[in-house]
Amino acid sequence: MMSVKTEDKIPNYHLYGNTIEGEVASFFNMRRLEELSDGLNTIVHHPHRHFNLFQIIWVTHGSGNIMIDEKMYKMEKGTLFYIHPGVVHACENSSDFKGFVLHFSPDVLLSQIGMNTSFEIINKTIHNRSLVVRTSKEEKTISNSIKALWKEFTNDYVEKDQIIKNHLNILMVHIQRQMHNDQSFGDGTSGNMIVKSFRKLIEQEYKKERSVSYYASLLHITPTYLNDTVKKLTGKTAGELIRERVVLEAKRLLIFSKQSISEIAFELHFEDSAYFWKFFKKYVSISPKSFREKH
Repeated sequence: MMSVKTEDKIPNYHLYGNTIEGEVASFFNMRRLEELSDGLNTIVHHPHRHFNLFQIIWVTHGSGNIMIDEKMYKMEKGTLFYIHPGVVHACENSSDFKGFVLHFSPDVLLSQIGMNTSFEIINKTIHNRSLVVRTSKEEKTISNSIKALWKEFTNDYVEKDQIIKNHLNILMVHIQRQMHNDQSFGDGTSGNMIVKSFRKLIEQEYKKERSVSYYASLLHITPTYLNDTVKKLTGKTAGELIRERVVLEAKRLLIFSKQSISEIAFELHFEDSAYFWKFFKKYVSISPKSFREKH
């Protein structure tokens, strides 16, 4: 089991340990994983998250473990990790660990014409969390796509940025193919657009607003219609999705930060720590203190 170091607060990194304030527009960076090794037998990257940057880790050699929020995954050849901005992660790996890590800002791939690109479909599917892809038929294709990105990134070619964007879009298509091998997604309906907008609003407002009627008013629909639409398409009520996001952030702070339970309650805008304690125990089945001790 990986030993996780907690911080006073979960750090927001730009790339590899350096902090940054504000958004970074049209940003792309790529490194070999072996470049991040410091010659030790085991390399540890402590819990952190990236503000406004997506991260892709592609493993070609060696082994390791990565903790994404509260789940632990094995890092091995042919495994791709796709991490949404804001998701807390930590990892440790062997000294012979090889592969690539990519960081890019969302505007690099967001469509300008309202179409659902593979990038947008993937993000809608994982709901601002993370994706672990253990490739099979797509391994060679994904590997070739990432090598093509590396070739462009490390050379000074004409129209380099445009080619990187094109290769990155192709990579997203292959990830989507591997991810949804036998599924088709028709998500252009009005109901799906409501759920998409609702999830986006939750991400922006969940710390302060937990009322279904509040979100319904922003979407210009009734709370009943919002709840029925969300239930039909996700199997969960609108209130459940709001509470799930609050619980997720509470878990992140309990596992990865040194903030007290009172400080966490304050950050998540609970009236007091006692109310936060009751809320957490109701939806996680154990108290915040017990949850922290288990992790």
